Amino acid sequence: MTKTITVVDNSFIILLLIGSFAFITLLLREIWKKYFIGFKPANQVISYGNSTSPALEEWKQISKKPFLFGLENKVVSEDEFFFDQENFYAVNQHSQKAIYKLSDIIEVSKTSIQINNRSIWQVRIKQHNGEALVFKFAHNYTLWNKNFHLFYSKIAQINPSAIKSAWSMWTM
Repeated sequence: MTKTITVVDNSFIILLLIGSFAFITLLLREIWKKYFIGFKPANQVISYGNSTSPALEEWKQISKKPFLFGLENKVVSEDEFFFDQENFYAVNQHSQKAIYKLSDIIEVSKTSIQINNRSIWQVRIKQHNGEALVFKFAHNYTLWNKNFHLFYSKIAQINPSAIKSAWSMWTM
């Protein structure tokens, strides 16, 4: 038994291919929008200063720069992040500091992105004008460095509703 393809069958195959291509294009576009577009807020106004604050030695660092051949810059904030008993610090490349009260943190959550087996976490901070700043970073938790867990516990103590992701050593 042989099957012959007529002109009507050819147009059906072409329409099926075009429809499949359109569907795949829309699907990839939605995935891109959900996971990559707007992941790192770009229009944040962060006021850095060289204010007199506690010495850097008293701060505990909670972030580490991941390496992904430059693509990490599309995901994580450029700053390094520290905290002490009262404040959260963002330090830029020029060693300028932005200081926020720990009580102003309204969200600490784990994102769905991982780089080098480290989850990317985000911290939302309420500003005085009512807007929120978002910082994203890879934690620096290791067997010898428990600073990120101390930060997480401190925020859970100050504002339990700010914790949006459960901490676990296996899912960090």
